Amino acid sequence: TLRNLTICSFHEIEALPDSFRNLSSLEHLSIWLCDKLMYLPSVDVMRSLSKLEIILILDCPLLETRCERESGPEWSKISHIPHVSINDW
Repeated sequence: TLRNLTICSFHEIEALPDSFRNLSSLEHLSIWLCDKLMYLPSVDVMRSLSKLEIILILDCPLLETRCERESGPEWSKISHIPHVSINDW
């Protein structure tokens, strides 16, 4: 069972796939150094990850802007996750 996933240094990826819905045991997701990443999986997929407790986004400038608390267009996809850290250790 996959509980922790780190996505690091995928410099050309722009979106994470909706196939994330298959990661039903995922508890901790870290996304680092993905320069062009702009999109998380759909709201429905992100909300289906009911065990996801922590998401860390670091050095992903486009995604960080899109995930700004309350105002970013991707915020609704992660607002239900208990621990969200964006560009902050």
